Amino acid sequence: MDTLNTYVGGAMAFAQEAVKRMFEDNDKTPLAEGGEKKGTTIFTGTLGAMRTNTNFAAYGASRSGARSLAQALAKEYSPAGIHVVHTIMNGGTKDKDGEAQKTGRSMGAEEVGQNCSWLANQWPSLWTHELDMRPPQEKF
Repeated sequence: MDTLNTYVGGAMAFAQEAVKRMFEDNDKTPLAEGGEKKGTTIFTGTLGAMRTNTNFAAYGASRSGARSLAQALAKEYSPAGIHVVHTIMNGGTKDKDGEAQKTGRSMGAEEVGQNCSWLANQWPSLWTHELDMRPPQEKF
């Protein structure tokens, strides 16, 4: 139960505060009525959100719960102008450009950040909901 409370409960608490703040800081007019984008919320997940291995049932259930929460929030808040994204980030992330990034064994932190920035700055007419990021040599 601790795993579910941590991942899903934490994701829900984050979402409630983020949405509250986006509505406080912006006009509440829906997009269909001429409103504008109010912000982007990015949930980070792992491959465990879609499938899991033996002995990882609680982890898989909690990660898929957070993924489902992100999808439900996207359906609820997209018309209001809040962009909700769920990212799958599988593999190690390093903060320095090194051999692991050059050979595709780990993701560069800078590149992950650039992808998240791209998600947050997407156009009013097209939003990505789910993005799977992984280094080329990551098994999936």
